[in-house]
Amino acid sequence: MKKIICLMIGMLPLVQAGLSASEVSAYFSALRSGQLNYKQEQQILTYSVEQLTEQLAAYYTDSVVSIRQKAYYLTYKKGLQSAHQSRTMAVTHLLRAIGDADGGIVGQVLRHLQEFSAQDFDDKCRAIINHKISYTTMPHYKELVLLAGYIDTGKDALHSVLLKANLPQRNKWYIALALSRMGDSAQIAYCMRKVEKLPVNSDLVSYVLPDLVYMRQKAAIDFCVNLLADDKKLCASQNPDMSEKINCAYLIIPLIAPAIADFPVAIDPSGDIAGNVEQALQKVRTWFAKNNEYTILKTTFR
Repeated sequence: MKKIICLMIGMLPLVQAGLSASEVSAYFSALRSGQLNYKQEQQILTYSVEQLTEQLAAYYTDSVVSIRQKAYYLTYKKGLQSAHQSRTMAVTHLLRAIGDADGGIVGQVLRHLQEFSAQDFDDKCRAIINHKISYTTMPHYKELVLLAGYIDTGKDALHSVLLKANLPQRNKWYIALALSRMGDSAQIAYCMRKVEKLPVNSDLVSYVLPDLVYMRQKAAIDFCVNLLADDKKLCASQNPDMSEKINCAYLIIPLIAPAIADFPVAIDPSGDIAGNVEQALQKVRTWFAKNNEYTILKTTFR
């Protein structure tokens, strides 16, 4: 009897692996016919990253885009739920998508990767990203470059790309942002010169200030903070039923909040100021007046 029990215990990992393979196969078979089984998906996500990625191996290269897309999505979801070592394994598998033939998958996975910690990228992962930096025409090149800046890798490769003739200005801007994130003083100065010439309006707040916040540099954050002192109504409201312009500060506060330690007001899950916006603005202005040497948080992408 003892021998039988020991044999059964020894076979348990194989049984679990078999169940995983069966469940994953059934899940993707249903998906091919347009059926998404959410309960089954949650069950699949109870397996370890090691088990899951082993069973997803064939689906990463499936001929159907939606199947590949879901395989990478499951890897991303499980990776974020896992401890550091397993997160690195998930990141390694996700990086396979950089070379996918479908641009939508490339962009989706690069955005997923931005949610991981920089510590989740080992030397092998960094080498893959560094190698890809020279491919300036790849889909979603911006996201790749900004990811490199976030995890502090590829400086030499980025500088080499800057030397290329006829490099599009948009790529030069992305590279400057990434190098600024890594503390390159010349690129920080370049970015600030560009931004300081721009008028304050909705476009600045929506399309430029997020880039400054990404940089995580004092000069860039100070630029945003200084705009909070202006009471002019220069920005369009995010409320489509409101035609009157509003103070841009109400839109800037949620942008800079994640980048600053001990930020004095709360931001709700939708990304808006929680509570009375006028009171929040006054509180933020007072706080910055007393905390000029605030601490910038660099542990997240945005």
